[in-house]
Amino acid sequence: MDARSRIEEEKLQNILNPRKSNREFKITIRFQKHLSRNFEKALALARKNAHFMEEGEGDFYKAYASFHPQDVEGLFELFELVKDHETTKIFLNNKAIPYVQDLWLFLLWFYRVK
Repeated sequence: MDARSRIEEEKLQNILNPRKSNREFKITIRFQKHLSRNFEKALALARKNAHFMEEGEGDFYKAYASFHPQDVEGLFELFELVKDHETTKIFLNNKAIPYVQDLWLFLLWFYRVK
C-alpha cells in the first residue's frame, strides 16, 4: 500500500472510530527532495522511523515520518533538518491545520524538557 492510500485509510478510520483517534496524537512531517546537504541526513533519519512512508520518484519524491509525543526527540531532529524548505508540510493526525508549526510543535517541545 502506498503512502497516499495509507493516509486515506487512517483518515477513514479516524472518521469511523473518533473516540480511538482522539486519544492518539501524531505529528507527521512530509518533505520533498531538495538540493541540500541536509536532505540525505533527513531521509536517513526518517527511514529509521517506525511510521516512515514514501511516494513518487525523482523530483516528485515525498517522504513521510510520523511521531507520537514519546518520540519528540526524533521529531525535533528531523524538523530541524527540513524546516527551512517551503515544500515541507506538517500534519496533525493526518490533517493540515492552521498554526500546526507555530503552536502544536511548540507545545510538543515541552516534552523535551527534563
